[in-house]
Amino acid sequence: MIGLTGGVGAGKSMVLSILKEEYGAKVIKADEVAHQLMEPGEEGYAAVTKALGKGFLNPDGTIDRKALATRIFQDEIARKTVDDIIHPLVWKTIRDEISASQAELIVVEFAIMNEETDGSWREMWYVRTSRENRIRRLAESRGYTREHSERIIASQASESEFLSRCTRVIENDGSMEDLKSQLAEILKARE
Repeated sequence: MIGLTGGVGAGKSMVLSILKEEYGAKVIKADEVAHQLMEPGEEGYAAVTKALGKGFLNPDGTIDRKALATRIFQDEIARKTVDDIIHPLVWKTIRDEISASQAELIVVEFAIMNEETDGSWREMWYVRTSRENRIRRLAESRGYTREHSERIIASQASESEFLSRCTRVIENDGSMEDLKSQLAEILKARE
């Protein structure tokens, strides 16, 4: 079981794709679990709408993610409320999914480092690339401006925090072949 983390634009998706396609890894993405928990009828949806009201819902009852994001980035208490509701539910759901899995290699990807992410993994991998690569990738893949990318990067854990919590660094400044070769070496050494 491997925890995989890194800042936005570092290339976690590329690493996950290689691990899934070439090594048969079961991939669990914390963000996707969180989104599922915020669907109507789910526990997270019920708890968040009870705590914050329904002012951020679409006419069909689904959450307007942009409206909710605006609220929680402008209101620290609302952000903490959502985090306190969703994060424990996400990690419980992930632990349940891991327990039910028969896969030999399970990789859980997440961007937010906290106490819930420590101690659950055999190894914790940090995908690292240069700040400039991150900004370039975000412009190419998501259309983000440099300023927007820099704001997001500044809001995430620092490199020293990632490094202090991770057991392995995946360098992702090279080509796809460099990345595949690095992963092959790591996985071969684990056998």
